[in-house]
Amino acid sequence: MARAVGGDVVVKFLGEVVELRQELRATQGDVEGMAMGMVSMRSNMATMQSNMAVMQSNMVAMQTNMAAMQTNMDSMMGNMETMMSTVESMIVGLRSVSGRMSRMEAHAGRMARLLTSMADSTQERFERVEKRLDDLEDKL
Repeated sequence: MARAVGGDVVVKFLGEVVELRQELRATQGDVEGMAMGMVSMRSNMATMQSNMAVMQSNMVAMQTNMAAMQTNMDSMMGNMETMMSTVESMIVGLRSVSGRMSRMEAHAGRMARLLTSMADSTQERFERVEKRLDDLEDKL
C-alpha cells in the first residue's frame, strides 16, 4: 500500500514537472514576442526621430515646404499610433507572463507538498525497518 501511495505521489510529481515545463516554454514564447515588440518600438522611435529632423528643416522654409511638412506630421502620427499599439501589446504580454508566474508558483507549491509527503512516507518506512532490525537483534 505504501508503494502504491508513493507511486501515486511520484506520478503526480512528474505531472507537475511536465506542466511546469509547458508553462516555462509558453512564458519563453511570450518573452520572445515582447522582445520583438520592443525591436519594433525601437525602429518606430528611430523613424520618428528622423521625421522630427525633417520637420525641423521644413519649418525653416515653411512658406515653400508646407505640403512636405504635413506629410511628415502624418507619418509621425502613424508612428505614434504604432508605438501605442506596441505598448498595448506589451501590456497584454506582461499580464500573460504574470498569470504564468502565478501558475508556476502554484505548481511549485504542489511539488513541495508532494515532496514533503514522499519524505514523510520514506521516514515512516525507515522507522519500521529500523524497528524490525532492532526486534531481530533482540531475538538474536
